[in-house]
Amino acid sequence: MLNVMAVISLWAQSPAGQASSLHQQLLAERIALPAPDFTLKDLDGKEISLKDLKGKVIVLDFWSTWCVPCKKSFPAMQLAVNAYKNDPSVKFLFIHTWETSKTPVEDVKKYMAQSGFNFQVLMDMKDGEGRHATVENYGVSAIPAKFVIDKAGKIIFKLTGFAGTDAAALEELSERIALAKNRK
Repeated sequence: MLNVMAVISLWAQSPAGQASSLHQQLLAERIALPAPDFTLKDLDGKEISLKDLKGKVIVLDFWSTWCVPCKKSFPAMQLAVNAYKNDPSVKFLFIHTWETSKTPVEDVKKYMAQSGFNFQVLMDMKDGEGRHATVENYGVSAIPAKFVIDKAGKIIFKLTGFAGTDAAALEELSERIALAKNRK
Protein backbone atom coordinates (compact mmCIF):
# COMPACT_ATOMS: atom_id res chain seq x y z
CA MET A 1 0.00 0.00 0.00
CA LEU A 2 2.81 2.40 0.85
CA ASN A 3 4.43 1.79 -2.54
CA VAL A 4 1.18 2.64 -4.32
CA MET A 5 0.92 5.89 -2.35
CA ALA A 6 4.52 6.77 -3.21
CA VAL A 7 3.83 6.17 -6.91
CA ILE A 8 0.67 8.30 -6.75
CA SER A 9 2.57 11.05 -4.95
CA LEU A 10 5.38 11.01 -7.52
CA TRP A 11 2.83 10.97 -10.37
CA ALA A 12 1.03 14.00 -8.91
CA GLN A 13 4.34 15.87 -8.81
CA SER A 14 5.22 14.92 -12.39
CA PRO A 15 4.29 17.16 -15.34
CA ALA A 16 1.58 14.66 -16.37
CA GLY A 17 0.16 14.64 -12.84
CA GLN A 18 0.24 18.43 -12.65
CA ALA A 19 -1.53 18.71 -16.01
CA SER A 20 -4.20 16.26 -14.87
CA SER A 21 -4.57 18.13 -11.60
CA LEU A 22 -4.93 21.45 -13.47
CA HIS A 23 -7.48 19.85 -15.80
CA GLN A 24 -9.55 18.60 -12.84
CA GLN A 25 -9.30 21.96 -11.06
CA LEU A 26 -10.46 23.84 -14.14
CA LEU A 27 -13.34 21.43 -14.74
CA ALA A 28 -14.54 22.29 -11.23
CA GLU A 29 -14.29 26.04 -11.98
CA ARG A 30 -16.23 25.87 -15.23
CA ILE A 31 -19.41 27.90 -15.51
CA ALA A 32 -21.95 28.28 -18.33
CA LEU A 33 -23.43 31.76 -18.60
CA PRO A 34 -24.63 33.49 -21.77
CA ALA A 35 -21.96 35.90 -23.02
CA PRO A 36 -23.47 39.38 -23.43
CA ASP A 37 -23.22 40.52 -27.03
CA PHE A 38 -21.34 43.70 -27.84
CA THR A 39 -20.24 45.73 -30.82
CA LEU A 40 -17.07 47.73 -30.27
CA LYS A 41 -14.62 49.53 -32.52
CA ASP A 42 -11.02 48.47 -32.87
CA LEU A 43 -8.13 50.95 -33.02
CA ASP A 44 -8.76 51.49 -36.75
CA GLY A 45 -12.47 52.22 -36.25
CA LYS A 46 -13.68 48.84 -37.55
CA GLU A 47 -16.70 47.44 -35.69
CA ILE A 48 -16.35 43.98 -34.16
CA SER A 49 -19.38 42.14 -32.75
CA LEU A 50 -19.28 39.10 -30.53
CA LYS A 51 -22.23 37.57 -32.41
CA ASP A 52 -20.14 37.59 -35.61
CA LEU A 53 -17.59 35.33 -33.90
CA LYS A 54 -20.02 32.58 -32.87
CA GLY A 55 -18.52 29.16 -33.51
CA LYS A 56 -15.10 30.25 -32.24
CA VAL A 57 -13.57 30.07 -28.78
CA ILE A 58 -13.16 33.69 -27.68
CA VAL A 59 -10.77 34.98 -25.03
CA LEU A 60 -11.74 38.45 -23.81
CA ASP A 61 -9.22 40.43 -21.80
CA PHE A 62 -10.54 43.63 -20.16
CA TRP A 63 -7.69 46.03 -19.39
CA SER A 64 -6.56 49.66 -19.31
CA THR A 65 -3.28 51.49 -19.89
CA TRP A 66 -3.09 52.63 -16.24
CA CYS A 67 -3.54 49.07 -14.89
CA VAL A 68 -0.18 47.64 -13.76
CA PRO A 69 -1.41 44.02 -13.32
CA CYS A 70 -2.99 44.22 -16.80
CA LYS A 71 0.34 45.16 -18.33
CA LYS A 72 2.16 42.52 -16.26
CA SER A 73 -0.13 39.87 -17.79
CA PHE A 74 0.61 40.96 -21.36
CA PRO A 75 3.80 38.94 -21.95
CA ALA A 76 1.87 35.77 -21.05
CA MET A 77 -1.05 36.89 -23.20
CA GLN A 78 1.31 37.54 -26.12
CA LEU A 79 2.61 33.98 -25.70
CA ALA A 80 -1.00 32.75 -25.88
CA VAL A 81 -1.81 34.88 -28.93
CA ASN A 82 1.32 33.53 -30.63
CA ALA A 83 0.49 29.93 -29.67
CA TYR A 84 -2.97 30.17 -31.30
CA LYS A 85 -2.19 32.50 -34.22
CA ASN A 86 -2.67 29.67 -36.75
CA ASP A 87 -5.80 28.29 -35.09
CA PRO A 88 -8.84 29.89 -36.76
CA SER A 89 -11.15 28.46 -34.09
CA VAL A 90 -9.64 30.68 -31.34
CA LYS A 91 -9.89 34.49 -31.21
CA PHE A 92 -8.38 36.89 -28.67
CA LEU A 93 -9.95 40.32 -28.07
CA PHE A 94 -8.36 42.84 -25.72
CA ILE A 95 -11.05 45.23 -24.53
CA HIS A 96 -9.65 48.51 -23.30
CA THR A 97 -11.98 50.06 -20.73
CA TRP A 98 -12.26 52.50 -17.82
CA GLU A 99 -9.79 54.88 -19.43
CA THR A 100 -9.52 58.26 -17.77
CA SER A 101 -7.54 59.95 -20.54
CA LYS A 102 -9.08 62.49 -22.91
CA THR A 103 -7.35 60.71 -25.84
CA PRO A 104 -7.79 56.98 -25.11
CA VAL A 105 -7.51 55.67 -28.69
CA GLU A 106 -4.30 57.58 -29.29
CA ASP A 107 -2.92 56.52 -25.91
CA VAL A 108 -3.64 52.84 -26.59
CA LYS A 109 -2.14 53.04 -30.09
CA LYS A 110 0.99 54.61 -28.61
CA TYR A 111 1.21 52.01 -25.84
CA MET A 112 0.78 49.11 -28.29
CA ALA A 113 3.42 50.54 -30.64
CA GLN A 114 5.92 51.10 -27.80
CA SER A 115 5.32 47.77 -26.10
CA GLY A 116 5.44 45.61 -29.20
CA PHE A 117 2.35 43.59 -28.28
CA ASN A 118 0.37 42.28 -31.23
CA PHE A 119 -3.19 42.36 -29.88
CA GLN A 120 -6.54 43.12 -31.44
CA VAL A 121 -7.72 45.91 -29.17
CA LEU A 122 -11.33 46.99 -28.94
CA MET A 123 -12.36 50.21 -27.23
CA ASP A 124 -15.09 50.14 -24.56
CA MET A 125 -15.69 53.89 -24.58
CA LYS A 126 -18.21 55.73 -22.43
CA ASP A 127 -21.65 55.77 -24.00
CA GLY A 128 -24.10 58.69 -24.00
CA GLU A 129 -24.99 57.92 -20.39
CA GLY A 130 -21.35 57.95 -19.24
CA ARG A 131 -21.20 54.15 -18.91
CA HIS A 132 -18.65 51.66 -20.15
CA ALA A 133 -21.44 49.31 -21.22
CA THR A 134 -19.43 46.24 -22.19
CA VAL A 135 -17.40 45.98 -18.99
CA GLU A 136 -20.58 46.59 -16.99
CA ASN A 137 -22.55 43.96 -18.94
CA TYR A 138 -19.85 41.41 -18.11
CA GLY A 139 -20.02 42.31 -14.41
CA VAL A 140 -16.35 43.21 -14.20
CA SER A 141 -15.39 44.77 -10.88
CA ALA A 142 -11.58 44.66 -11.28
CA ILE A 143 -9.11 44.37 -14.13
CA PRO A 144 -7.46 42.54 -15.69
CA ALA A 145 -10.49 40.35 -16.19
CA LYS A 146 -10.45 37.52 -18.67
CA PHE A 147 -13.36 35.52 -20.01
CA VAL A 148 -13.21 32.34 -22.06
CA ILE A 149 -16.30 31.91 -24.22
CA ASP A 150 -17.08 28.59 -25.89
CA LYS A 151 -18.22 28.07 -29.47
CA ALA A 152 -21.90 28.25 -28.43
CA GLY A 153 -21.47 31.73 -26.91
CA LYS A 154 -21.35 30.67 -23.24
CA ILE A 155 -18.86 32.10 -20.76
CA ILE A 156 -17.19 29.04 -19.30
CA PHE A 157 -14.37 30.72 -17.39
CA LYS A 158 -13.90 34.09 -15.69
CA LEU A 159 -10.53 35.11 -14.23
CA THR A 160 -9.52 38.30 -12.48
CA GLY A 161 -6.02 39.54 -11.76
CA PHE A 162 -2.63 38.15 -12.68
CA ALA A 163 -0.04 36.35 -10.59
CA GLY A 164 2.60 33.76 -11.32
CA THR A 165 4.84 33.13 -14.26
CA ASP A 166 4.17 33.68 -17.93
CA ALA A 167 4.68 29.96 -18.62
CA ALA A 168 2.18 28.93 -15.92
CA ALA A 169 -0.36 31.49 -17.16
CA LEU A 170 0.03 30.20 -20.72
CA GLU A 171 -0.42 26.59 -19.59
CA GLU A 172 -3.54 27.45 -17.61
CA LEU A 173 -5.08 29.54 -20.40
CA SER A 174 -4.27 26.83 -22.95
CA GLU A 175 -6.06 24.25 -20.80
CA ARG A 176 -9.07 26.57 -20.48
CA ILE A 177 -9.13 27.01 -24.27
CA ALA A 178 -8.92 23.24 -24.78
CA LEU A 179 -11.87 22.74 -22.42
CA ALA A 180 -13.83 25.42 -24.29
CA LYS A 181 -13.07 23.79 -27.64
CA ASN A 182 -14.23 20.40 -26.44
CA ARG A 183 -17.35 21.56 -24.63
CA LYS A 184 -20.48 20.03 -26.09
